Amino acid sequence: MTSAPGPVGALAGIRVLEFSQIVAAPFGGVVLSDFGADVVKVEPLDGESYRASGAIVPGEGKRFQSLNRGKRSFAVDLQTPEGQALIHRIIPQFDAVLINYRPGVPERLHIDYDTLSAIHPGLIYASITGFGEKGPLAGKGATDLAAGAYTGLIAGDEKIGDDDAPEQMTPAISDYVTGLICAMSITAALYHRQQSGKGQRIDASLLNSALAIQDFYVMRQDVTDAVLRDPMIERLNQMRREGANFGQLVRARRDYRWAGAGPPRLYYAGYNAKDGALVLGCLTKPTRAGARKVLAMHHETTDDEAFDLTNAEDQARVTMWKDEIAAKMMTRTVAEWVADFEAEGVPVAPVQFPEEMSDDPQVIGMDVMVEFDHPVTGHQKVVGPMVRMSETPTKAYRPAPPLAAHTIEVLLECGVSTEEAERLREAGIIR
Repeated sequence: MTSAPGPVGALAGIRVLEFSQIVAAPFGGVVLSDFGADVVKVEPLDGESYRASGAIVPGEGKRFQSLNRGKRSFAVDLQTPEGQALIHRIIPQFDAVLINYRPGVPERLHIDYDTLSAIHPGLIYASITGFGEKGPLAGKGATDLAAGAYTGLIAGDEKIGDDDAPEQMTPAISDYVTGLICAMSITAALYHRQQSGKGQRIDASLLNSALAIQDFYVMRQDVTDAVLRDPMIERLNQMRREGANFGQLVRARRDYRWAGAGPPRLYYAGYNAKDGALVLGCLTKPTRAGARKVLAMHHETTDDEAFDLTNAEDQARVTMWKDEIAAKMMTRTVAEWVADFEAEGVPVAPVQFPEEMSDDPQVIGMDVMVEFDHPVTGHQKVVGPMVRMSETPTKAYRPAPPLAAHTIEVLLECGVSTEEAERLREAGIIR
């Protein structure tokens, strides 16, 4: 298969060898590709298992394609000494490695940092794990769901099922954030190498990413914690000892957070309307005043200095006012409400489904979607780069690669002869 025209972005000329699966590292590779890096995804001979996830066409699942666009596919049997030797042979041709294999697997396959950096001292090696490289859980594998549960993301977002059990978050937030920070870290390390000539190892984890985006919820501060956090934790622990389920614990936490979260969120909330749903995003007094005007809620006093959310009577009033707003919202359409709120400068948006967004007028107007003809599945629209740059354009360069579409091509670029590449293919080392 012939490659697409060479990248022209800020990372044009940078080559990344990606040992990846599922979401975190694949998404990081997509981001690097959008900035112009040549990202080569290393796959087993039968392909990454995620190719089959939700696949209508065998080996070409829609989610796999979305997480691997812009890359080239290199299929090699890393279980064999010959396959490992091939990686060692071509690694000097690459600037960076991005990997999220389970802890211990890189060492077993001889593609760990110590091994590869001994061959290529300038190599930048970004490793993603679930729980980090040290501590009592180091070496333990994790998915986004496990990381979300362990770090409080699921509880903090109140993901409660009908049976009061925890539910999965959508999308896989810690996976995507980790992929993003790895892409950023690799670019920072490239700048450092330009100054010093030195490569380095980058360690990222789903745990660290999940904690970082929860900032002040995880943060400790003695003065505030003594009033809010410490009594909450004491109450939750007591409830656990008494056998409380997840839903009961979340609702108890909500009571404490509600009391310390400032003005009650009557106008920073979602409501049903006559033909759908909308959310209000008021975080300031002027925008809340605008919302009160539209809703004729001037009798509501949550912004008054005398209002006290720790007071039971004021709590009851909030519940009453929220019910009143909910009833009013049901009398008109989403479009009618949005028009009136926007006229008053109130942050407002209809609640839409992700499957609708490719046809959304704003998305179309921003030129977010990119169209490709995939060699196997045909026409597709994908979400393009997250940012635009004036001097070094970002671009989605190609659709996700069919399995092994570029194995021979990459080897030839790395100095392997056509004859030797064909011999490796015939021997079952590559595909």
